[in-house]
Amino acid sequence: MTDRQILEAVLTEVRGFGTRMDKFESRMDGFESQMDKFESQMDRMEERQKCFEEETRNNFADIRLHLENITDRNISILAENHLNLINKMDVSATWMNRIMINEVKMNALTDQVARLQAKSS
Repeated sequence: MTDRQILEAVLTEVRGFGTRMDKFESRMDGFESQMDKFESQMDRMEERQKCFEEETRNNFADIRLHLENITDRNISILAENHLNLINKMDVSATWMNRIMINEVKMNALTDQVARLQAKSS
C-alpha cells in the first residue's frame, strides 16, 4: 500500500467518523430537547405540588376552625345541658314510678270491690 492509499483510507475513516459524529451530535441535540421538555414538566409538576400542598394546608385549617368553632361549641352545649336532662329524667322516672304504684293500688282496690260486690250479690 502506498502512502497515498493509506492517506485516502485514513481520510475515508475520518469522513466516516465525521458522519458518525454528526449523527451523534444530532442524537445529543434530540436528547437535550427531551431533557428540556422533561425539566419543564418537572417544573410544572413541582408547581402543582406546591398548589396541592397549599390547598391541603388550607383545608386542614378550615377543618380545624370548624372543629373549634362548631363541634367544640356543640360539645360544650351538650355537656352543659346533660345534667339538666338527667335531672328531668329523674323527675319523670319518679312520676312514672308513682303512677305505676297508683295503678297497682287501683287494680288491687278494683279487685277487692269486685269481690265485695260478688259476695253481697
